[in-house]
Amino acid sequence: MDKIIPKAENADKGFHYTVSDEQIAAYAKWTIEEKLNWLTEMSMFIQSVQTPEERERMKIAKNG
Repeated sequence: MDKIIPKAENADKGFHYTVSDEQIAAYAKWTIEEKLNWLTEMSMFIQSVQTPEERERMKIAKNG
């Protein structure tokens, strides 16, 4: 498996997590509909806990 190397300008920022081979295999079995539903649910959750200020920071971060 290739290793993902973060951009130097992102050093010491953000977060990281580990996904097991078993978790990847389970996700690979999901249908497209299940994956899209999961993404929608996660997006709705994030929006529900973000303040307007956090939302604006995310927009700025995404757009550089």
